[in-house]
Amino acid sequence: MWIVKNINNSCALGRDTDGQDVVVFGKGIGFRKAPYELTDLSRVSRTFYGVKASQVGIVADVPEETVIIASDIINMARVELGVKFSPNAAFILADHINFALRRVSDGLDIETPLSQDIKHFFPHETRVGREAVRMINERLGVEFPEAEVANVTLHLIDAETEQGDIDSARNATRIVRDVTRIVERVLGVALDTEGPDYARFVTHLRYLTLRIEGGVRREDDMAPMLATIKEAYPTAWNVSRDVVDYFRESWNWTCDESETLYLLIHVQRLKSALEEK
Repeated sequence: MWIVKNINNSCALGRDTDGQDVVVFGKGIGFRKAPYELTDLSRVSRTFYGVKASQVGIVADVPEETVIIASDIINMARVELGVKFSPNAAFILADHINFALRRVSDGLDIETPLSQDIKHFFPHETRVGREAVRMINERLGVEFPEAEVANVTLHLIDAETEQGDIDSARNATRIVRDVTRIVERVLGVALDTEGPDYARFVTHLRYLTLRIEGGVRREDDMAPMLATIKEAYPTAWNVSRDVVDYFRESWNWTCDESETLYLLIHVQRLKSALEEK
């Protein structure tokens, strides 16, 4: 492996034998003047592939131990949540942890405005966020406040959607909250936000909003199928229609027939699961 650029004394940008760029961590790896060939690979403690060049520099002032913890948290979350994360996720989280450590040392406890909504609408991510904070406290010998659970959870939600912008996570929380209220109002029920049926619905909702926001469109003519499903499931259609109106009025998003059909099917799936209980 060649070390082509030093980031700090324990981090460098390398290039493996296949010619792929890789961010490398290890004691003293970035101390020697680059470029040079690293022949003793046992010195490498962690490698990261697929990291954007713009993200590499953010860990220049972050201790290696913090990056390793962030990487372990992302790996843990990947298993616990069963999702893929952005290759940049560990670096972004490490940068946040490093900033949060400074806040703690300064005696600042910043509550996330959407903290209660995050816990309510993303219980699985919050559980992982709580475990992440426990890992940080234990391994770094600190005592993060309760508010930090929501902050870390936001970063997990954001990394899960691969948007690279914490505002996207906050928007996702608002959308889930508002759509949940629409579903509850039209169906006249209180949803079990801790249950697997709701978790599945939220997952599909997030995928749908990512597709709408990204402008991905299908060319298939879904009008005949949509008309059939609307007639078969009128209550689910009423929910879906209100959600589509909400997307247009609150987010300036337009749902095409395929997206509306996708939404209708998953609303009906949630409704059927509620009726079976």
